Amino acid sequence: MSGRRFASPFPLRAALPLIATVLLLGGCAVGPDWAAIAQQAAQLRAGCESQYTAGTIKTALATEQCADPPIHNLYASAGYPDLDVLDAYFAKREAIAAQLDRHAIAPEEARAEFAQALVDQNTALQQRATNRAVGFAAINSTMPVYCNRVGHGSMICQ
Repeated sequence: MSGRRFASPFPLRAALPLIATVLLLGGCAVGPDWAAIAQQAAQLRAGCESQYTAGTIKTALATEQCADPPIHNLYASAGYPDLDVLDAYFAKREAIAAQLDRHAIAPEEARAEFAQALVDQNTALQQRATNRAVGFAAINSTMPVYCNRVGHGSMICQ
């Protein structure tokens, strides 16, 4: 060989954006941005709460009923796997709000119960995440691993 390098008509630097695009469109796309979705949900709830404070919405229960359906739809459209936990949380918030409207509990007690409902929801979600991780680990531990030699001394295992 004469030592001349092959000159590509398509430099690697120009190919990188194309490669990245193909990978993203070819099934390697990133899932939903749950942090952004949670922020949108907080904004939806804050909007309803500000209407309650302004007197546009008249009751605490109506405030919950204002926020819950759009938040549910936001998570459902993103493919949230634990909508039943989310719906149980909403039901608990609505029950607390109804008690507050009937003056069965004081506002301070309602705030404490809302906080406890959030703790309960987070505990349920953490338990679900743990169960999924254990299940995936069990499945992956029984699957065969295939390795391919790539280059000198390197292997890729799947």
